[in-house]
Amino acid sequence: MQVYKVFFRILNKQKIQIIMYLVIFLSISVVVSSQGEETQEGVFKAQSQKIAVFDDDGSELSRGMVRYLSEGNEIIKIDDEKETIQDELYNRNITGVIRIPKGYEESFTGNGNVMKAQVISIPATISAEILKSMVNRYSSIAKAYRAGGFDLQQVAQKTVSVCKEEVSVSLSEGAKESSHGGMYYFFAYFPYIFISISVVGIGTILVVFHNKEVRERNICSCYPLSRMNMELYTAMVITEIGFCFCYFIVVLLGMRDSQLFSFQGMLYCLNMLCFMVVTLGIVFLIGQMVRKAPALNMISNIIALGMSFLCGIFVPLEYLGEGLVKVAHFLPAYWYIISAGKIDSYTTGKGLGELWQSLGIQLLFGVAFVCVGLAYSKVKVAAGQRE
Repeated sequence: MQVYKVFFRILNKQKIQIIMYLVIFLSISVVVSSQGEETQEGVFKAQSQKIAVFDDDGSELSRGMVRYLSEGNEIIKIDDEKETIQDELYNRNITGVIRIPKGYEESFTGNGNVMKAQVISIPATISAEILKSMVNRYSSIAKAYRAGGFDLQQVAQKTVSVCKEEVSVSLSEGAKESSHGGMYYFFAYFPYIFISISVVGIGTILVVFHNKEVRERNICSCYPLSRMNMELYTAMVITEIGFCFCYFIVVLLGMRDSQLFSFQGMLYCLNMLCFMVVTLGIVFLIGQMVRKAPALNMISNIIALGMSFLCGIFVPLEYLGEGLVKVAHFLPAYWYIISAGKIDSYTTGKGLGELWQSLGIQLLFGVAFVCVGLAYSKVKVAAGQRE
């Protein structure tokens, strides 16, 4: 077990760098996962605005606007003074002030332009646009009813009634819904983090073992190549299991309940272990080909970021074009995300045939990478012997 022991001696010398990478990437995972969970709680959620309203007209229409503005918003009473208004806006005690000018109702009786309510708010904010939209909507609907021959009292009643109406929006048949459970987002970013850490952390050790001088000395020794590769791969497996355990602890601390210990959580962990086999294959293959450790950072970024953008990790698959999705079928991270999606939508009693299929494809990718790495290793040894 000499190769096995040397592997962990080199790993121990790089523990500070590996711990740093683990902390950075796991922190990113927690932040991004929590952001993803929050953004998927709903496509739109109306927010209550704290506003001050000054009705200088005191008419039926102006009172109707006040009633409309009070629906879903909080009316704050403040003094009608310039300095007070500025202080309240600056301190964010209110998001805007609406002033209904005197003569607002009378402007609806003539043929001229309808007077507009003044909106005072913090510039370039969503709240400002919302308030302007509400005021303009009320005036437009009231003007339409007035043009239809209704008296001012009817105009006020009907306008408020119409403004209160809400439109129900639902996904059409066949549309894809991108919302997922909280646990999904913790595991969705696992491929990016795991590939980045593994290529940089373990790949550096493999580069040392496959250094030309070290490799030639190993070939001259009594250690067979098959045993050397077996010990290397065993050490890699143990190291990767350690990385998985660290990620498991982070997910466990990040979850608000014990969902991780449910059957669904076990499936997520199984999916993670299957992708661990893929990562081992990728790292083993890269370790056979790369000769200089500095190149590993560039390679890890290309592989991790490339798969993340093409396979639905950073950008949901439903937002990608059909061509990109077809290309993603040839990448293992795609099948990881597919598995995660099936686990997220799993319900008790539902069949798991498609899930086992996607997990099996991941394992096949991992075995294929290892076989290519072993074949490349033998070819390289044979070429060295011919030299």
